[in-house]
Amino acid sequence: MKDLNNKTAFITGGSTGIGFGMATTFAKSGMNVAITDIRDEELASAKEKLSAYTDNVMTFNVDSTDVSAIENAADELEKTLGPLHVLCNNAGIPGGAPILETDDARWRLVFEVNFFGPVNGISVFLPRMLKHGEDAHIVNTASFSGIHGHGHQSAYGSSKFAVVGMSEFLRNDLAHTNVGVSVLCPHVADTPIIQNLKKRVSGDMAKVISDMAVPAETVGAQVMNAILTDEFYVFCDGTHTRNMLEQRCKDYIAAMDRQFPKE
Repeated sequence: MKDLNNKTAFITGGSTGIGFGMATTFAKSGMNVAITDIRDEELASAKEKLSAYTDNVMTFNVDSTDVSAIENAADELEKTLGPLHVLCNNAGIPGGAPILETDDARWRLVFEVNFFGPVNGISVFLPRMLKHGEDAHIVNTASFSGIHGHGHQSAYGSSKFAVVGMSEFLRNDLAHTNVGVSVLCPHVADTPIIQNLKKRVSGDMAKVISDMAVPAETVGAQVMNAILTDEFYVFCDGTHTRNMLEQRCKDYIAAMDRQFPKE
């Protein structure tokens, strides 16, 4: 996409955190913005803030696991704002604990929201995007935990790995269409999830997290740039994350070298 002015974005989980950061960035750039959440108070607060930048703001109390609710929102959105150009499948929930400490219900709920939520958004909106034929883009929110398996994040990290993989295959599917794809992989962003995490760790670790945290609106700007430049992977963090990624890539190559030594 080359121009976002007067285009329309739909952002799940858009009332707080990264979702609201994207919504704010889009609204400031002249886009029409629709956001979802399952909390009416947060939706109302977000709408009031976004209305400072655009008159075209819509909110929907939608659970991203409910396909019929997404379809109803899609119909209302098109009637009011016209065709959708940017879909941000952003709604997600935490699920960070060692595997044996994560019960079956939590595994299934995390995957239902974090993985099947984006699948639902794609199944509803992608056919409409392909039909209207205008330049469009899909952004799936994963995590650096979907690139590098660090810590003890069991259900959450696994669901984000699944989002990264699904996004890569979606990019393959849409390579010769009007729809681009990006996968957002933030490591530490200043969101309610991170704020809650800081309360559960030691003071030293809380400081490390604070030092690494990227403002949500900065992430929004990085996402907007990825849409405009058709960038697939969107990384939001600096040196620490780069070091972890480089080490992971070295581990891949080292394992291959051990199994298939160079002649």
